[in-house]
Amino acid sequence: CFQTWCYVDAKSCKKNSAEDIYKSNYFSHFSPEYDVFYSYSTCNTTDYFWKQQLESLATNASVVGGISITVTVPRDDDETLNKKWPDGTILTPRETEDNYFDDTIPFGGIYIDYMNSIVKLSKGDIRNVTYTHTSKGSLNRYKSGSRFTAAVRDVQNGLVDMAVGDFWVTGERLKMTSFTVPIVYDKTVLVVPKPGQKSNLTYQTQKVFDPFTPGLWAVVIAIVLAAALLSVWFSDREMAAKKRYGMQLKLDQSRRPHKRRKFAYFRLILDAILEKGMFFFSAGI
Repeated sequence: CFQTWCYVDAKSCKKNSAEDIYKSNYFSHFSPEYDVFYSYSTCNTTDYFWKQQLESLATNASVVGGISITVTVPRDDDETLNKKWPDGTILTPRETEDNYFDDTIPFGGIYIDYMNSIVKLSKGDIRNVTYTHTSKGSLNRYKSGSRFTAAVRDVQNGLVDMAVGDFWVTGERLKMTSFTVPIVYDKTVLVVPKPGQKSNLTYQTQKVFDPFTPGLWAVVIAIVLAAALLSVWFSDREMAAKKRYGMQLKLDQSRRPHKRRKFAYFRLILDAILEKGMFFFSAGI
Protein backbone atom coordinates (compact mmCIF):
# COMPACT_ATOMS: atom_id res chain seq x y z
CA CYS A 1 0.00 0.00 0.00
CA PHE A 2 1.45 3.36 -1.04
CA GLN A 3 -0.86 5.45 1.17
CA THR A 4 0.41 6.62 4.51
CA TRP A 5 -1.20 5.22 7.63
CA CYS A 6 -0.46 5.05 11.33
CA TYR A 7 -1.24 2.99 14.38
CA VAL A 8 -3.84 4.46 16.69
CA ASP A 9 -5.35 3.92 20.11
CA ALA A 10 -8.69 2.28 19.34
CA LYS A 11 -10.31 3.12 22.67
CA SER A 12 -9.43 6.78 22.40
CA CYS A 13 -10.37 7.07 18.72
CA LYS A 14 -13.74 5.38 19.21
CA LYS A 15 -14.63 7.99 21.79
CA ASN A 16 -12.87 11.17 20.69
CA SER A 17 -12.39 10.88 16.91
CA ALA A 18 -14.60 10.53 13.84
CA GLU A 19 -11.86 8.91 11.75
CA ASP A 20 -12.12 5.38 10.40
CA ILE A 21 -10.05 2.80 12.23
CA TYR A 22 -9.30 -0.83 11.41
CA LYS A 23 -7.97 -3.80 13.29
CA SER A 24 -4.79 -5.31 11.90
CA ASN A 25 -4.84 -9.01 11.14
CA TYR A 26 -1.08 -9.22 10.72
CA PHE A 27 -0.02 -9.46 14.37
CA SER A 28 -2.87 -11.80 15.28
CA HIS A 29 -1.03 -14.54 13.35
CA PHE A 30 1.71 -14.40 15.96
CA SER A 31 -0.43 -14.02 19.04
CA PRO A 32 -4.20 -13.61 19.40
CA GLU A 33 -3.70 -11.27 22.34
CA TYR A 34 -2.21 -8.53 20.12
CA ASP A 35 -5.00 -6.13 19.14
CA VAL A 36 -3.35 -3.52 16.97
CA PHE A 37 -5.39 -0.86 15.13
CA TYR A 38 -4.50 1.52 12.33
CA SER A 39 -6.05 4.40 10.38
CA TYR A 40 -5.51 6.11 7.02
CA SER A 41 -7.60 9.23 7.50
CA THR A 42 -5.80 10.07 10.72
CA CYS A 43 -2.65 10.55 8.60
CA ASN A 44 -4.52 12.69 6.02
CA THR A 45 -4.83 9.92 3.41
CA THR A 46 -7.63 7.59 2.29
CA ASP A 47 -8.22 3.85 2.23
CA TYR A 48 -9.62 4.00 -1.32
CA PHE A 49 -6.59 2.34 -2.91
CA TRP A 50 -6.56 -0.46 -0.34
CA LYS A 51 -10.29 -1.18 -0.82
CA GLN A 52 -9.77 -1.32 -4.56
CA GLN A 53 -7.07 -3.91 -4.05
CA LEU A 54 -9.32 -5.99 -1.81
CA GLU A 55 -12.16 -5.89 -4.35
CA SER A 56 -9.77 -6.90 -7.11
CA LEU A 57 -8.50 -9.82 -5.07
CA ALA A 58 -12.05 -10.92 -4.27
CA THR A 59 -13.08 -10.66 -7.94
CA ASN A 60 -10.10 -12.60 -9.24
CA ALA A 61 -9.98 -15.14 -6.44
CA SER A 62 -10.13 -18.78 -7.49
CA VAL A 63 -12.50 -20.78 -5.33
CA VAL A 64 -12.73 -24.14 -7.09
CA GLY A 65 -9.67 -23.86 -9.33
CA GLY A 66 -11.23 -23.86 -12.79
CA ILE A 67 -12.85 -27.27 -12.53
CA SER A 68 -15.27 -28.95 -14.89
CA ILE A 69 -18.55 -30.14 -13.39
CA THR A 70 -20.80 -33.00 -14.43
CA VAL A 71 -24.45 -32.38 -13.55
CA THR A 72 -27.37 -34.78 -13.64
CA VAL A 73 -30.78 -33.40 -14.60
CA PRO A 74 -33.96 -35.21 -13.47
CA ARG A 75 -36.46 -35.95 -16.21
CA ASP A 76 -39.10 -33.25 -16.47
CA ASP A 77 -40.99 -31.44 -19.20
CA ASP A 78 -41.97 -28.00 -17.88
CA GLU A 79 -40.37 -24.55 -17.84
CA THR A 80 -38.06 -25.40 -14.95
CA LEU A 81 -36.41 -28.48 -16.51
CA ASN A 82 -36.84 -29.82 -20.01
CA LYS A 83 -35.18 -30.95 -23.22
CA LYS A 84 -35.23 -28.87 -26.37
CA TRP A 85 -34.99 -29.58 -30.07
CA PRO A 86 -32.44 -27.54 -32.06
CA ASP A 87 -35.15 -25.02 -32.96
CA GLY A 88 -35.83 -24.36 -29.27
CA THR A 89 -39.08 -26.33 -29.07
CA ILE A 90 -39.59 -28.14 -25.76
CA LEU A 91 -40.04 -31.86 -26.08
CA THR A 92 -43.47 -33.24 -25.22
CA PRO A 93 -43.76 -35.60 -22.24
CA ARG A 94 -43.78 -38.58 -24.61
CA GLU A 95 -40.76 -37.29 -26.54
CA THR A 96 -38.91 -36.55 -23.30
CA GLU A 97 -39.51 -40.09 -22.09
CA ASP A 98 -38.18 -41.54 -25.34
CA ASN A 99 -35.15 -39.24 -25.64
CA TYR A 100 -34.22 -38.60 -22.01
CA PHE A 101 -31.07 -40.76 -22.17
CA ASP A 102 -29.87 -39.09 -25.38
CA ASP A 103 -27.40 -36.46 -24.16
CA THR A 104 -27.02 -35.05 -27.67
CA ILE A 105 -30.42 -33.39 -27.17
CA PRO A 106 -29.58 -30.52 -24.79
CA PHE A 107 -31.28 -29.87 -21.49
CA GLY A 108 -32.97 -26.53 -20.89
CA GLY A 109 -35.18 -24.72 -18.44
CA ILE A 110 -34.95 -22.11 -15.71
CA TYR A 111 -32.52 -24.06 -13.56
CA ILE A 112 -30.21 -24.81 -16.49
CA ASP A 113 -30.13 -21.08 -17.31
CA TYR A 114 -29.45 -20.33 -13.65
CA MET A 115 -26.52 -22.73 -13.60
CA ASN A 116 -25.12 -21.30 -16.82
CA SER A 117 -25.28 -17.82 -15.32
CA ILE A 118 -23.22 -19.00 -12.35
CA VAL A 119 -20.60 -20.36 -14.76
CA LYS A 120 -20.37 -16.97 -16.49
CA LEU A 121 -20.11 -15.10 -13.18
CA SER A 122 -17.26 -17.37 -12.07
CA LYS A 123 -15.10 -15.94 -14.90
CA GLY A 124 -13.35 -19.20 -15.57
CA ASP A 125 -13.32 -20.51 -12.00
CA ILE A 126 -15.87 -23.06 -13.24
CA ARG A 127 -14.51 -24.07 -16.63
CA ASN A 128 -17.58 -25.79 -18.01
CA VAL A 129 -20.64 -27.82 -17.04
CA THR A 130 -21.72 -31.06 -18.68
CA TYR A 131 -25.38 -31.96 -18.28
CA THR A 132 -26.39 -35.61 -18.34
CA HIS A 133 -29.26 -37.91 -17.48
CA THR A 134 -29.80 -39.84 -14.25
CA SER A 135 -28.48 -43.41 -14.31
CA LYS A 136 -30.91 -46.23 -15.02
CA GLY A 137 -29.67 -48.04 -11.91
CA SER A 138 -30.81 -45.21 -9.61
CA LEU A 139 -34.07 -44.79 -11.51
CA ASN A 140 -34.75 -48.51 -11.17
CA ARG A 141 -34.04 -48.35 -7.43
CA TYR A 142 -36.61 -45.59 -7.01
CA LYS A 143 -39.00 -46.87 -9.65
CA SER A 144 -42.01 -46.34 -7.39
CA GLY A 145 -40.53 -43.25 -5.77
CA SER A 146 -39.10 -39.94 -6.93
CA ARG A 147 -36.81 -39.51 -9.93
CA PHE A 148 -35.36 -36.50 -8.09
CA THR A 149 -34.24 -38.80 -5.26
CA ALA A 150 -32.69 -41.04 -7.92
CA ALA A 151 -30.68 -38.05 -9.17
CA VAL A 152 -29.45 -37.36 -5.63
CA ARG A 153 -28.34 -40.99 -5.39
CA ASP A 154 -26.15 -40.50 -8.46
CA VAL A 155 -24.39 -37.70 -6.57
CA GLN A 156 -23.98 -39.97 -3.56
CA ASN A 157 -22.50 -42.74 -5.71
CA GLY A 158 -20.00 -40.38 -7.34
CA LEU A 159 -21.41 -40.70 -10.85
CA VAL A 160 -21.88 -36.92 -11.09
CA ASP A 161 -20.70 -33.88 -9.16
CA MET A 162 -24.10 -32.36 -8.51
CA ALA A 163 -27.78 -32.38 -9.49
CA VAL A 164 -29.77 -29.41 -10.75
CA GLY A 165 -33.50 -28.89 -10.23
CA ASP A 166 -36.18 -27.85 -7.79
CA PHE A 167 -35.33 -30.44 -5.14
CA TRP A 168 -37.19 -30.74 -1.88
CA VAL A 169 -34.67 -30.97 0.97
CA THR A 170 -35.86 -34.17 2.67
CA GLY A 171 -34.30 -36.24 5.42
CA GLU A 172 -33.66 -39.14 3.07
CA ARG A 173 -31.82 -36.93 0.59
CA LEU A 174 -29.80 -35.16 3.28
CA LYS A 175 -28.41 -38.56 4.29
CA MET A 176 -27.11 -38.98 0.74
CA THR A 177 -25.39 -35.64 0.16
CA SER A 178 -25.36 -31.97 1.09
CA PHE A 179 -27.50 -29.25 -0.48
CA THR A 180 -26.81 -25.66 -1.51
CA VAL A 181 -28.60 -22.77 0.15
CA PRO A 182 -32.26 -22.90 -1.01
CA ILE A 183 -33.24 -20.34 -3.64
CA VAL A 184 -36.98 -21.01 -3.39
CA TYR A 185 -39.12 -21.75 -0.33
CA ASP A 186 -42.50 -23.47 -0.50
CA LYS A 187 -45.09 -22.70 2.16
CA THR A 188 -47.38 -25.57 3.12
CA VAL A 189 -50.60 -24.75 4.94
CA LEU A 190 -53.49 -26.84 6.21
CA VAL A 191 -56.95 -25.52 5.37
CA VAL A 192 -59.93 -26.82 7.32
CA PRO A 193 -63.58 -25.69 7.17
CA LYS A 194 -64.67 -23.39 9.94
CA PRO A 195 -66.75 -25.40 12.43
CA GLY A 196 -70.40 -24.45 12.72
CA GLN A 197 -71.90 -22.98 15.84
CA LYS A 198 -74.36 -25.63 17.04
CA SER A 199 -75.37 -25.89 20.66
CA ASN A 200 -78.66 -27.83 20.60
CA LEU A 201 -79.01 -30.99 22.70
CA THR A 202 -79.39 -33.35 19.74
CA TYR A 203 -76.13 -32.20 18.14
CA GLN A 204 -74.22 -32.35 21.42
CA THR A 205 -75.54 -35.87 22.09
CA GLN A 206 -74.54 -37.12 18.66
CA LYS A 207 -70.98 -35.90 19.21
CA VAL A 208 -70.54 -38.71 21.76
CA PHE A 209 -70.76 -41.23 18.93
CA ASP A 210 -68.42 -39.36 16.55
CA PRO A 211 -65.19 -41.19 17.49
CA PHE A 212 -66.40 -44.47 15.92
CA THR A 213 -68.36 -45.36 12.81
CA PRO A 214 -71.75 -47.09 13.22
CA GLY A 215 -70.24 -50.39 12.15
CA LEU A 216 -67.52 -50.17 14.77
CA TRP A 217 -70.05 -49.24 17.43
CA ALA A 218 -72.00 -52.41 16.51
CA VAL A 219 -68.83 -54.49 16.92
CA VAL A 220 -68.12 -52.91 20.33
CA ILE A 221 -71.65 -53.58 21.57
CA ALA A 222 -71.50 -57.16 20.27
CA ILE A 223 -68.24 -57.75 22.13
CA VAL A 224 -69.72 -56.39 25.38
CA LEU A 225 -72.82 -58.63 25.04
CA ALA A 226 -70.74 -61.68 24.19
CA ALA A 227 -68.42 -61.08 27.15
CA ALA A 228 -71.37 -60.66 29.51
CA LEU A 229 -73.14 -63.83 28.31
CA LEU A 230 -69.98 -65.90 28.52
CA SER A 231 -69.18 -64.63 32.02
CA VAL A 232 -72.65 -65.72 33.20
CA TRP A 233 -72.46 -69.05 31.36
CA PHE A 234 -69.12 -70.08 32.84
CA SER A 235 -69.90 -68.88 36.35
CA ASP A 236 -71.72 -70.81 39.09
CA ARG A 237 -75.13 -69.43 38.21
CA GLU A 238 -77.01 -71.03 41.12
CA MET A 239 -74.60 -69.70 43.75
CA ALA A 240 -74.41 -66.28 42.09
CA ALA A 241 -78.20 -65.96 42.04
CA LYS A 242 -78.53 -66.92 45.71
CA LYS A 243 -75.72 -64.58 46.69
CA ARG A 244 -77.27 -61.63 44.91
CA TYR A 245 -80.96 -62.25 45.46
CA GLY A 246 -80.99 -64.05 48.77
CA MET A 247 -82.17 -67.39 50.08
CA GLN A 248 -85.76 -66.49 49.19
CA LEU A 249 -84.93 -67.77 45.69
CA LYS A 250 -84.82 -71.34 47.07
CA LEU A 251 -88.23 -71.01 48.73
CA ASP A 252 -89.86 -69.47 45.67
CA GLN A 253 -88.52 -72.16 43.34
CA SER A 254 -90.94 -74.71 44.82
CA ARG A 255 -93.88 -72.62 43.73
CA ARG A 256 -92.58 -70.88 40.56
CA PRO A 257 -89.29 -72.59 39.75
CA HIS A 258 -88.96 -71.83 36.04
CA LYS A 259 -90.26 -68.28 36.12
CA ARG A 260 -88.12 -67.32 39.09
CA ARG A 261 -85.02 -68.95 37.64
CA LYS A 262 -85.42 -67.14 34.33
CA PHE A 263 -85.85 -63.85 36.11
CA ALA A 264 -82.72 -64.45 38.19
CA TYR A 265 -80.66 -65.30 35.12
CA PHE A 266 -81.97 -62.24 33.33
CA ARG A 267 -80.83 -60.09 36.25
CA LEU A 268 -77.44 -61.77 36.22
CA ILE A 269 -77.02 -61.17 32.49
CA LEU A 270 -78.10 -57.53 32.84
CA ASP A 271 -75.63 -57.01 35.69
CA ALA A 272 -72.86 -58.58 33.62
CA ILE A 273 -73.66 -56.37 30.62
CA LEU A 274 -73.54 -53.25 32.78
CA GLU A 275 -70.33 -54.39 34.46
CA LYS A 276 -68.53 -55.22 31.19
CA GLY A 277 -69.82 -52.10 29.47
CA MET A 278 -68.71 -49.78 32.26
CA PHE A 279 -65.31 -51.47 32.39
CA PHE A 280 -64.83 -51.23 28.63
CA PHE A 281 -65.83 -47.59 28.26
CA SER A 282 -64.08 -46.39 31.41
CA ALA A 283 -60.88 -48.05 30.19
CA GLY A 284 -61.28 -46.30 26.84
CA ILE A 285 -61.62 -42.92 28.54
